[in-house]
Amino acid sequence: MKNAEQTQNITQNRRGTCPTASRRIGKWFYLLPFTFYLLPSFLYSATISIQRIGCVDMNRIMDEYPDAKKIKGELSASVNTRKENIKIFQSQIDATELEIIRMEEQLQTYNEEQKKAKEIAAVAALAESSNISSTGTVVAVDTGTVTQISSPTFTTADIETKKVTLEKQKTDLEKYIAATKQEEKDINNKAKKNIMGKIYDAIKEVSSEEGLTVLVDSCNLIYGEDAQDITEKVLKKLK
Repeated sequence: MKNAEQTQNITQNRRGTCPTASRRIGKWFYLLPFTFYLLPSFLYSATISIQRIGCVDMNRIMDEYPDAKKIKGELSASVNTRKENIKIFQSQIDATELEIIRMEEQLQTYNEEQKKAKEIAAVAALAESSNISSTGTVVAVDTGTVTQISSPTFTTADIETKKVTLEKQKTDLEKYIAATKQEEKDINNKAKKNIMGKIYDAIKEVSSEEGLTVLVDSCNLIYGEDAQDITEKVLKKLK
């Protein structure tokens, strides 16, 4: 009987169907997917842990870099000149608007007085032709007074010409302002092309010296406790 059982176990072992072995293999197959799932996360964490992150304040560099300050000074001088010209053009527009208002008011006053004078003259003529009533009494008529105003030295056509001039001044000012903005943009782009190459070379050199593999602008950095700030060292390179 015992020999029969031994013979059966040997046969099962040869066929690889041993119950104990099957349970062990099944357990490993059950854990295998989790092993492959955790492996990429472990490798990713290991990769992140060996990276050194740095940050640089680009705004400060642009403010303190000598070449950048020089170009900004030239830009400011050009822009300031244009801004002064814009003020002059605007004052000319204001003066033209005031002149048109003055001319219109003066012409309106003259026309009103002329109309009033004609009305008074008509009343006076009517009173003179019938100054005695049917009862023989004299009727007193108040003809009023007329303010003597000299005739304007301009006409309605002159006012219209002024208005055309005003519209041209406004259009020219708008074009000048647009050209000023475009010039400012062009100067800024030219300045960046001239100086950004030097700045990036300095940043790259400092990053290499410090062993940094990732670098971000501190202006866009939300959180970075371990980030190394290399702004000061970059400025020293540029000076």
